[in-house]
Amino acid sequence: MVAHPPSPTLNLAFTRNWAYWTAHNLGTMNIVCVHCHAKHWKAEPSRCRQAHGYSFESCCKHGDVVLEKLKQLPEPLNSLMGGTTLQSKNFLKDVRRWNSLFAFTSISYNMDNRTTAQGGGLHLFQVHGAVYHLQGPLKAPTGRDAAFSQIYLYDPLFAAQAHTTRSEGLDTEIILALTQMFQECSPLIQMYKTAKERMEEAEERGEPSNK
Repeated sequence: MVAHPPSPTLNLAFTRNWAYWTAHNLGTMNIVCVHCHAKHWKAEPSRCRQAHGYSFESCCKHGDVVLEKLKQLPEPLNSLMGGTTLQSKNFLKDVRRWNSLFAFTSISYNMDNRTTAQGGGLHLFQVHGAVYHLQGPLKAPTGRDAAFSQIYLYDPLFAAQAHTTRSEGLDTEIILALTQMFQECSPLIQMYKTAKERMEEAEERGEPSNK
């Protein structure tokens, strides 16, 4: 009889119990609050009203909290978020990339890979330390391309071209349409443009533009 060495990937006396774990299934989120129409699971605690339906504490305190209805999104974003056309479905499939493309600042963090390195189970996005945003100067330094909020200081066509260089595989037609929409609707872009105009006026007067 030949003795085989233990597996290098498993500890001695190690037994996997994954096969005995069962998923906790709450079913479909199809119970609607009678007051605010928020969707809940049937297992959530509620005050059941047989005549009118279900009433919940967690969403609107049984009707005591009334929130204003969200305003309709401007076009073309409203149509793209609908998911009813092929173009909107492709947009929603890459919605995180689209969100990053039009971000005003970059995000920085130290990724903690200890949980993902173990493998198996749900993927966790775990950060070690603090999450922070990097806000650069209002204007791009000489010799460097505009990025993030710096892009919005220029006309929509230039801004769309700048976005396109950072968006391999995304629809250039949508990039141009969304850039135009943000230029017209976003109060943040108007704030940046106002700051740029003041800097240019200060430079014309020969004053420091960083006041």
